[in-house]
Amino acid sequence: MPQVLLVKEFEHIKCGPAWDANERIVTAAQREQLERFSESFRRARGVPAFAHGPRGTLVAQNFVGVVCLGRYQVEVLPKVDGSENQSVRASLMRMVAATFDLHLDGEAASQIERSEDSVLEVMIRLFCDGLWAAVRRGLVRHYESREENLVVMRGRLHVAGQVLHNLARPDRLYCTFDEFSEDTALNRILKATVRLLLEVARSPASTRSLSELLFCFQDVADLHPSGAQRERVVLNRLSDRYRPLVALAQMFLRGYSPDVVSGGGHGFAVLFDMNELFEEYVGRQTRAALKPLGWNVTLQGPRRHLARSIEGEPAFALRPDIVVERDGETRLIIDTKWKRLKEGQNREGVIPADAYQMFAYAERYDARDVVLLYPHHAGLGDWAARRATYEFGHAQGFGNRRVAVSTVDLTALNTVRQQLVQIAQVGALEEAV
Repeated sequence: MPQVLLVKEFEHIKCGPAWDANERIVTAAQREQLERFSESFRRARGVPAFAHGPRGTLVAQNFVGVVCLGRYQVEVLPKVDGSENQSVRASLMRMVAATFDLHLDGEAASQIERSEDSVLEVMIRLFCDGLWAAVRRGLVRHYESREENLVVMRGRLHVAGQVLHNLARPDRLYCTFDEFSEDTALNRILKATVRLLLEVARSPASTRSLSELLFCFQDVADLHPSGAQRERVVLNRLSDRYRPLVALAQMFLRGYSPDVVSGGGHGFAVLFDMNELFEEYVGRQTRAALKPLGWNVTLQGPRRHLARSIEGEPAFALRPDIVVERDGETRLIIDTKWKRLKEGQNREGVIPADAYQMFAYAERYDARDVVLLYPHHAGLGDWAARRATYEFGHAQGFGNRRVAVSTVDLTALNTVRQQLVQIAQVGALEEAV
């Protein structure tokens, strides 16, 4: 099994003479590997995965998951309430599964609750379970266009190829034809992902499952992870069941880092931006909670602009996280913030810039009720649908529009939808539900 150093968001990783997971200590060489990975991550995502802290430490940022350094792993968990790391990890994996449309039946869910494996091992297990379910229904095959030099005619003669290759070989025919094959872009990506995960999986059960899956793709061409990332998959009605698996596969392939580990090896990482994960999870739960009540929920839109230039060009695009509409009218806007509210501080630490942003949403979308939604934590006391409500000012005074500050408790994910209904009921949806 891998040696796992566990750290939470914004906690420090120290540097010392020897690896010590309990004290969150890595060696100088491992620290350098993490720095290289963080720089590579910054080039790809615009922000580093680890920041430099005092006395040579590295500070985990708001990216959670696992960074592999050979047989060592650094696991970053979200900074949420939970009596044990196992429960925090289980909540994280439930959020990821919901975001990737991965079905968790009773047994799979209970396995996640009981598992002490790292996030990576759990993700590999989810991928294997999903891929087995799809493969048992048969690999997807497509007609693929091929060119080949043959001794008998197949398909049609490729005239340019015949001249180029067989000018002095009258016994050969350069043909172009369509072949019904398993060697498709979809299967090539999945096979490349299985091969990659075989290198990083440490659980015997996962390794065995991946090895058996690899045998199912024996007639599919091998691709290097970097090459598989360039494959373009087009899903149709017959292959749509693979959509969540393709998203997972692409995420795993992006985690391949050829220049992280010294000595010719490669690194691997699976990291989730908690800002994006929180936004996507809450958005999907809001849609699931409010749609049965007859409300239309739009995520990341509709897009509008705050202003326009003198020439009439739109400027300063606005795209709220969650917009709730009914009868063509915007009734509620929710914007998620993966930040910890600070009890005892003025307005609990809500910054003016966030309030300004919500005012712009309220004005341009003609919404009377807008909500800033944060993760709840024990320091805030008992959960309430609205922690604070402020009225926006206008030319005649105050009260035309309002912004509320709310939280959602992630320690019991089975209650999240009900929490969101209550948040909506207190505000714009109060008369309708």
